[in-house]
Amino acid sequence: MMPAMHFLGSLRYGQAPAAGPALAATLLAALLSGCGTPRPVPPAPLPAVRHVETPTDAGLPASAARALAQRFPYMHAIGHGAGHLQVDDADDLAVVLAPIGQAHDAVIALLVTGANGDYRVAAVSKVVAPGCESCTTTADIAHHLLSVHVMNPVDPEFERVTYQFGYRDTDDALRLVVVTAAQPPGDDPIAHGYAISTNLVTGAKVDTLDPTQSDPTRRRQLRSTVPLRPAISFDAFAFTTKALGPELRRQPATAFEQAESLAASAAALVHARFAGMAVQAQSSGVLRSDGARDVAVVLAPPPGSDGETVLALLLAQSDGSLRLGATSGPLNRNCHDCEVQVQIAHKALVVQTTSSDSAGTHVVGYQFVATGRSGAPRLVGVRTVQASHDDSGDSHRYVNTANLVTGDKLDVIEDIVHGRRNRVERASKIAVRPPITLAGFVFDPAKLDAETRRDFTP
Repeated sequence: MMPAMHFLGSLRYGQAPAAGPALAATLLAALLSGCGTPRPVPPAPLPAVRHVETPTDAGLPASAARALAQRFPYMHAIGHGAGHLQVDDADDLAVVLAPIGQAHDAVIALLVTGANGDYRVAAVSKVVAPGCESCTTTADIAHHLLSVHVMNPVDPEFERVTYQFGYRDTDDALRLVVVTAAQPPGDDPIAHGYAISTNLVTGAKVDTLDPTQSDPTRRRQLRSTVPLRPAISFDAFAFTTKALGPELRRQPATAFEQAESLAASAAALVHARFAGMAVQAQSSGVLRSDGARDVAVVLAPPPGSDGETVLALLLAQSDGSLRLGATSGPLNRNCHDCEVQVQIAHKALVVQTTSSDSAGTHVVGYQFVATGRSGAPRLVGVRTVQASHDDSGDSHRYVNTANLVTGDKLDVIEDIVHGRRNRVERASKIAVRPPITLAGFVFDPAKLDAETRRDFTP
């Protein structure tokens, strides 16, 4: 079964906290008061509110600590990095500062040494990840670069982002020169890790699609260029990925597949049966039995034609050859701009379509497994995702997962507001349909209304 195609879910209910010592003492005092005049018992004091606080960085030089205390009396250092940033014979400091009483809403202060060896504040950044309570910020200096690392474990786009600043040639201003961002595989049915690195000085951009669990040896890259933009100074940068649209724009997975070709035997079979159609995506793996690697191929019609995009299954034979298996119906009849991905892993075939519009991103994943003596792929699961983001960085996500074999359905609402994750889920039952096979199947979620309908509002 593919990772994250969860067909069964359970709700977790909290437990009432046990009575504390203060409450027990109060009840005991009331019982021991005897027959005397009852006296009002004061309520137990409310527990003190505890704030998660990162310890103050005690490793700063004394002169640097003094300079920061004078400039930022209401903030404390929670970390720092030291090194040679502009010249080789001077030590610079990049200090992460946060308001006293909290560890988020951090800023980066750059300190340099003066003529007498004392540190002074040379530049200060804007707030890094404002309002994000789950974010952590660190900084270091190495190879004449100041690197600011931002971790946001609940960000659906990029969990780790590093912004690197340096001095360009003879320019004495600290500028953004490189940005890198990475997102590990999430709960997407076709799970890839994704990374981007863009050089803002040269415009060179590298997109990396990490291996999947089913094929850990494949790591693919795409190289491209982005237009150069005016220099972005350290103290003016907003520390948001939205400010770097072209530099951090993700490539569709199909762009990585275009550089690959089918094996000769598979290509010959496809071209003979589907003349003129182009291979849009492909995947090979064990679907029916151990030792036999079948191939799933997404075929798109020639440009300008009225044909439909379909999926063809090529079945491995004992002599090493391939034969044509099931061919689906239209993959994207109602969504011609959809990105289509396919993957065979863990004896399951997953077909996923992705589209975007003004309402957000829409993902539909279909899971098939081989059944019966014939090994005909049967639809066993469908999963839909509706995700959106707003300009403030908040995100909203609704996920439906349905098991067509058991009738179990799980609806999940997951919102991220101000860096906090809020998750609500509900398990339900739907009617079990007669078996649906891959042959001729039309990939239209509207035909699976009960399985894909958004009907949960907490």
